[in-house]
Amino acid sequence: MPIRINLLAEQQAAEQLRRRDPVKRATWVSGFLVSLLVFWSGYLQFKLMAAMRDVRRYEPDWKRIELDYNKVTTNLNKVAEAERKWTALQSFATNRFLWATPLNALQYVMVAADDIQVTRLKTDQTYVTTDAVKPSTNSVFVSRGKPATSREKILLTIEARDSSKNPGDKMFKFQQAITNYPYFKTNLQRVELTAHSPKQETGAGTRPFVAFTFECQFPEKTR
Repeated sequence: MPIRINLLAEQQAAEQLRRRDPVKRATWVSGFLVSLLVFWSGYLQFKLMAAMRDVRRYEPDWKRIELDYNKVTTNLNKVAEAERKWTALQSFATNRFLWATPLNALQYVMVAADDIQVTRLKTDQTYVTTDAVKPSTNSVFVSRGKPATSREKILLTIEARDSSKNPGDKMFKFQQAITNYPYFKTNLQRVELTAHSPKQETGAGTRPFVAFTFECQFPEKTR
C-alpha cells in the first residue's frame, strides 16, 4: 500500500490556524461595526442637513406668523385691560356712596329728637389708592399681578345742642336714636361722642344748652 506524504500539511495547518484566529475575527467585526457607525452617522448628517434646509425655507413664514401673533396678543391684552377698567367703572358707578340717603335718614331722626338742634354737619369722603402690581416671571415661578385698589373712608360729623330742661340728658338718647334707626343700624359702623361742652347760657330769653359732637363712621370699602 502506497504511503502518501503531504509536504504542505504544515503550511495548511498554519493557514487554518490563522483563519481561526479570534483576534482577526474581532478585527473584522470591529471594522464592520465601525463602517456601520460611519454609515449611520452619515445618514443622520444627511437628515440634519435636510431638516436645516426646511428650517431655512419656512423661517420667513414663521417670522411673519410670529409678528401677527404678537399683534393679536397685544390687542387681546388691550381688550382685557379695557374690559377690566370698564368693569371697575361700572362697579364704582353702581356702588358709589350717595349722601342723600343718610341725610334723609337723619332728617327722620331729628323729627323725634325734641330739644336737640343740629348746628353743623360735616361730611368727609376720602380715598386711599394702591397702585397696581404688574405680573412678573422669573426662572422659578410666575407672580400674578394685582389690580389697583381704592379704599373708601366715609365719616359724618354732627354738631348739635341739647337744650332740654336738664341740658345733656338727651345727648345720649339722640345717639341711641341714630343707632337704632333702620338705615343707620344697617350701614353705620359706629356712632361716637367725640366732644361735649359744659352747660352754657347765652343770656336772658335763651335756654341753657350743652354742645356736643358725634362722629358717624361708615364701614371702609375697598374697590
